[in-house]
Amino acid sequence: RKTPVELSQTLPLPVADRTSGEALQQIEAIFTGYTVDVTNPADIRKLCLNGGFGQGMLSRAFPACITNTRETVRKRKRNMPASVHEAIDGQDPVIMEPLCLFFEETFFLMHMLNVLNVKDVFDKELCVLDAFARFRKVKRNFLACYCAYLYLKSKNWIIKSGIKFGGDFVIYVRGPQFYHASYIVLVQEMVKGVASTDTSTIDGLDFQGFNRIAETTAKDLLFLEVHYPAELDLSDDATCLERVKDVRVAETFTKHHNYLAARNQA
Repeated sequence: RKTPVELSQTLPLPVADRTSGEALQQIEAIFTGYTVDVTNPADIRKLCLNGGFGQGMLSRAFPACITNTRETVRKRKRNMPASVHEAIDGQDPVIMEPLCLFFEETFFLMHMLNVLNVKDVFDKELCVLDAFARFRKVKRNFLACYCAYLYLKSKNWIIKSGIKFGGDFVIYVRGPQFYHASYIVLVQEMVKGVASTDTSTIDGLDFQGFNRIAETTAKDLLFLEVHYPAELDLSDDATCLERVKDVRVAETFTKHHNYLAARNQA
């Protein structure tokens, strides 16, 4: 892939620069009820260029303040009114495009890195436990997906939302500016060794559909089973958050077998 120079020099996480001696300033975000948005261009750059977090609200990947702004304007002028065209043509194009964070990466930045301050639409700051409780209300399997996110992050994957491909995540080597996604990740919640009835389970027909999507998009499937401790009370948010470190994650790969290639190699 053709990668802009700035995007080719990224860091794995948004951490402070030890050589400068300056602490990393907190990044501000807004929880809208369904997404978490970052609007400050400087904060957007920190997150995009240090870990590949988030996705532009109007873009396929990085927002306009990271990519070529003029090119972005040219593509979007087709669907804008004439008055907007004139305003853009009369001055340098500036697109205020928010960076959207999905819940798991938002909570990772709050819980593990402590670099993100999240407020609701009423300007009330959310503590870690409040954010955890709210995310669980919106997304039923948030706890399982967050544990799976931590597991993948520990393997140095760059993780993006997998909703476009019907999965929970898609994961990249280094980032989407370098390679296409390697895997579509599906998360299965397990309680006492049995698939949870509170979340959707994957049957044979679902597996066929996911396998076809993966095949047509040149990806593989990765199943992650999230096993909770037997005595964990899933209704207690504080206990669940405290026991995240005790959750186990098991992985299962599915590979496509090319019969023609195998026969030719024989």
